[in-house]
Parts: sequence; C-alpha cells; structure tokens
Amino acid sequence: MNKKIYIIIISVLFSVTVWVSIALSDEYYSIYKLPIEVIDLPFGYTVGNDLPQTITVRLKADGWKLMSFELGSSKYFYVSVKGDSGVVSANLLANVENNPWFADGINILDINPKNIRIIVEPLAEKKLKVVPQLNLDFKDGYNLATKVSLEPDSVLVKGPSSLIKSMNEFKTKEITLKNLDQKITLTSELESLRGFETIPKNVEVTLDVQRIVENTVAGIPVNVINKPANVEIVLIPNTIDCTIRGGVNILGKVTAENIIASVDYYKVISDTLGFIKPKLQLPADITLLSVKPDKLKYVIKKY
Repeated sequence: MNKKIYIIIISVLFSVTVWVSIALSDEYYSIYKLPIEVIDLPFGYTVGNDLPQTITVRLKADGWKLMSFELGSSKYFYVSVKGDSGVVSANLLANVENNPWFADGINILDINPKNIRIIVEPLAEKKLKVVPQLNLDFKDGYNLATKVSLEPDSVLVKGPSSLIKSMNEFKTKEITLKNLDQKITLTSELESLRGFETIPKNVEVTLDVQRIVENTVAGIPVNVINKPANVEIVLIPNTIDCTIRGGVNILGKVTAENIIASVDYYKVISDTLGFIKPKLQLPADITLLSVKPDKLKYVIKKY
C-alpha cells in the first residue's frame, strides 16, 4: 500500500515538473518598475538633481528567463555617465548593456522614460544638526518629560554643492512608537537622499517618557534686584506659591530653592498701578501653570 502511494506521489511530481517546464518554455510579456542607480561618476562628484524614482521596463522572454530575472539579486536599472560631469543626457535604451540582468533571450519592448537628464556636480560637505522625525503615541497621563536627546546631535553630510549650501539640518527616518510609558533609547537611521552621504549613518535617540504630574511649591521668596543701598522695598506678601507641571521624576526634586522669583527696583518705581508682577526663573523642563498671588503690593522706604 505504501509503495503505491510513493509511486503516485512521484508520478504527480514528475507530471507537475514536466508541465512547469513546458509552461516556462513559452514566451511571456511582463512589466517591471526598477529604481535608477547612476554609475561611473567621476571621483569627488555626485548627482545634483532629482531623478525619477523608478523607470518602467516592458520585457518579452521565455518563462525561464523571466523567472531568473525575478529571482536575481540585481533589481536596479544602472545608468552610466561615463565619467562625465555637468549636464549628461542619458538614453536608457543605450544603457541596457550596463545591467547584469539583461541576457540573451530577454527582449526589451519599451522603456519609460526613454531619456533622463543627469546633473553631475562636485561633492561638498557640511556639519548639520540632526532633526528627528517622530510619530509618537503615549499611554494616558504620559508624555515627553525632557527634550529629545540625540547622540550625536549633528553629523557630517556630503552631497551636491548646489544643494548642501542651503541646508541647515538633516532628518532621521520616521520613528513611529505607540503606547509609550517609560524612557527608551533606540538607534535610528538618517534619511536616505540620492547623492548624499552622512557620517555617521545612524544616531541614538533617547525619549525621556514619564508620567506627567502637577505640584504646588509654596513659600518661594521674592527678591528685589537692582535696589540702591539707601532704599528698602517691602513686598506684600514677600513669598508666592507656584503650581507647575512636568515629569514625575523631575517635579519630585523641585523645591522653593530651585525657583527664583524677583522684581526689579526700576520697574517698581516706574509703576503707576500700585502692584507689580514677579519674574520667575524655573528649572529646565518645567511648565508654569499658575502663581499665587500673581501681583504683589509694595512699600518704598528711603533712608
């Protein structure tokens, strides 16, 4: 019984193999979209203009050839500038021979576009700050507690001289993260732009995610600055309370000593309303929500 099953399986596999072989011997038409890769650039030069992302190639070949193309590692259309600089007009049909996937038995029926214009210009380099592209989603009550940290925060960028001179920043690839509720450090690739190279190619991105809370710091003393020695300014009251918001790990360390409140003597003497608002200096990454009282009365004493 088992022997009959094996014979049946072998017969079926043989039949399928013969059928596939016969089918792949027929000619087929197929359309491919291939990205462009410019080759044979002179040393120290690069492509300085936008090129089509892909070209469309219509091929005719037997099934074996098309299957070989599908399974091949080279899926680019290579265009040679033959070491020239300046403006190069490239005929794509004439560049077919530069492509290793093109072999006997493959017929190219159409290429679109048929010609492309390539501007070959010198490379320039510039140090640019890195800007992360972030698409972040946080758990309820959480958010970034500090600014996004990048290491390094700037990179050396090499690219077309006509373009790089007007650039002030270089972006990372988009970083998408969801349901964030804790600090995270990850490696991000920099954006890939034709004709550009960055050193290094990756940066470390640190996202300081914390629970965002509010807290009131009471009894913050208000100082008078720029006051002459023979003058005393009595503030009523002379302390304030501040309600602030920030990451739980940051707010837990903030005391009245970390918040500087002051009024300027010259603003006091130029005041016509009888009260003055204190000026505040907060620790980094803290948001001020309210000040009580937000206006102070004063008495000026001269000696």
